[in-house]
Amino acid sequence: DIQNGTGAVEISMELIYDNIVFCLQQAGGISTYWSELIKRLQRDKVDVKFIRGAVENNVSVKDLVINSSNTIEQIKSPVLLSRFSNPHVKSRNKPFIFHSSYNRVARNDNAINVVTIHDFIHEKYYGGIRRMLHSQQKRNAIEHSHRIICVSQNTKLDLLEVQPELDPEKVSVIYNGVSEDFHVVDDEAPAVKPFLIFIGSREPYKNFDFAVNLIESLKDFDLYVVGNRFSADEKQLLNKINGRFKLFTNIDNNQLNRLYNKAFALLYPSNYEGFGLPLLEAMRSGLPFIACNTSSIPEVAGDAGILLDRTDVNAAKQAIIKIENNRMDYILKGLNQSEKFSWEKCFAETLDLYQKAYKR
Repeated sequence: DIQNGTGAVEISMELIYDNIVFCLQQAGGISTYWSELIKRLQRDKVDVKFIRGAVENNVSVKDLVINSSNTIEQIKSPVLLSRFSNPHVKSRNKPFIFHSSYNRVARNDNAINVVTIHDFIHEKYYGGIRRMLHSQQKRNAIEHSHRIICVSQNTKLDLLEVQPELDPEKVSVIYNGVSEDFHVVDDEAPAVKPFLIFIGSREPYKNFDFAVNLIESLKDFDLYVVGNRFSADEKQLLNKINGRFKLFTNIDNNQLNRLYNKAFALLYPSNYEGFGLPLLEAMRSGLPFIACNTSSIPEVAGDAGILLDRTDVNAAKQAIIKIENNRMDYILKGLNQSEKFSWEKCFAETLDLYQKAYKR
């Protein structure tokens, strides 16, 4: 690519982004990934066109300005229908890059399809119609894409295990980054009562019940939960800890950064992650973490936190004692580890992949 006199990056191809993920979730790692790429495309004045949903109820969209002049198609069909259908990008008579935010490919002979694979959660933890639909869509996107991005080496290994017939040369690992919204706040006093923070979805593989059981055995700690409202079953589970919890929904990065800066540690007992963004966010915020030694988590964690080989309450209590006795060491290791990941690096490697795919 060439930088012109205005500072804009000129790329010698047409680039089309499918923003379907903004219709599928209100918040989440994939939305963050997608919005960070778009921000940099717009900042560098890269000519990119968008396929958008009629309703994009997503916190990541708030930071983006996408004009109608950059929109080539507005999805009007219901999301449940459109998410599983591939867009027919019309009136393109020369090659173009099409990158979907969630497992779709362009139905056009001139499309050079790029797909990002974030994880294999549906294949590993779900069954029935949900697994079938998601797995079939993902497989179709992979089979019809010219280049495949995986967000970790572990996700690449999972991909090649699920589809061993794939040419590994088509698959590139490009790590996620971490927002600069997350940083150490020097004047942030610790909470009056120490708390562990649990963030993200509370699907069974995330082991939220383990987090509650741990707090039940730690009488001096509270549990702060960042995510959706509690279900009836979760409310029943939380009775175990007699109100020693707080829930935070729909908070922005600045609010989350404040929580990270006040917390004692991030508790991240997930059995499986395609990447694990909260680990990076915590490290950049100067927050030690306790996580599971599984899937992609060691890639992101390095030696910066405490990784448990199993979700065992006694092992987690020992980890808390280690953090208490060596807190500054874990903070410094986390800050150093987080420097290995950035959205700038992710963006540069993604643009490079587009160029290489286009030239072939």
